[in-house]
Amino acid sequence: MENQKTGYVPLYRSILKQPWAKDVYLRTLWENLLLNAARKPYTANFKGHSWTLDAGQLVTTSADLGLLLCDRNGEPTSRHSVERMLAVFEKEGMISVHAERRKGTVITILNYAEYAQKNDDLPAHKSAHSTAHNEPSNDAVLSYAPAHNPEHKAAHHEQEGINKNINNKNTQSSEDDREPGKPEKRKPVRINYGEYLDAYNEIVGDRLPHAVEVNEERKRKLSKLINSLATKNIDGFRAYVKAFMAAARPFHFGDNDRDWVASFDYLLRPKVLVAIREGTL
Repeated sequence: MENQKTGYVPLYRSILKQPWAKDVYLRTLWENLLLNAARKPYTANFKGHSWTLDAGQLVTTSADLGLLLCDRNGEPTSRHSVERMLAVFEKEGMISVHAERRKGTVITILNYAEYAQKNDDLPAHKSAHSTAHNEPSNDAVLSYAPAHNPEHKAAHHEQEGINKNINNKNTQSSEDDREPGKPEKRKPVRINYGEYLDAYNEIVGDRLPHAVEVNEERKRKLSKLINSLATKNIDGFRAYVKAFMAAARPFHFGDNDRDWVASFDYLLRPKVLVAIREGTL
């Protein structure tokens, strides 16, 4: 993986408190991701393609990651096992994964920029740059910072509460100023798309690939699907995904000659919903 050249990565001891830390494969995989991620924007050459990476990203494949995770006999970890481990990190909110078929997979370590900024202020970091980094480097630093997250979340939630209070006051003022007898405009129902992705990932577990990105195409299709459900909310969507998992055949879980598995986008197809309702999946 041509993603970085030199440098170091600080590790927090609080990682040892994470539920997945006792799994030596998971912990080693996490360290490998950190060590190979780009510290600065960088163009990597991988499998004959040029990849423009941002800080905290690396390009690789599940098979290549498996080659770095060997047992005592030197046997590498399978591609499917690596993908299940990556799904654990996705569920924990540590990474996002974007794969391009037959080209490579870009893994992004989330919250990287904020952590990197704080790390640059550390005396040890400045000292290391003045002594060991006398030449340009594309190395990476840890972006998933368990020791920092509690303080950040608390501050974020406090600010969120302040913003809500301000919004409530503005809304109340707007309602009081409304002209008497004027009909109130209906507010469009806002969909928390991330909530739907989380529900899908929770239900499918490690049996199907997890959905990470909320793009415009998925928003459009998901909105249309919700309007087609008997119960047009997150509960109706959960029921639909559970019904699919119960009706799905081995073919949908990769037991086919195409190495194909059902995905979040597959469940967004109207014909899949019809097949579930009619029992013809």
